[in-house]
Amino acid sequence: MTIGARDIVIVVLLVAITWLTIALVRVENQRYMMSIGGCPNQLGNGLPPNLDCVRNAQTRTHWWWHVYYALTDE
Repeated sequence: MTIGARDIVIVVLLVAITWLTIALVRVENQRYMMSIGGCPNQLGNGLPPNLDCVRNAQTRTHWWWHVYYALTDE
């Protein structure tokens, strides 16, 4: 059994799709948290929300909902 160029391309594409899906889920989670105001600024002086809160928040029940809303939300 030999590994051909086609097999390498398939593996590279699968890795790229996985990496992009993970990035999409992370960005959609943060976007949704910012849009619903789930991480308000604790100082109240108009600065952006606490970024640690935005990065660590889980806004939906599963990662595939982030993919769904990122691809279909208008």
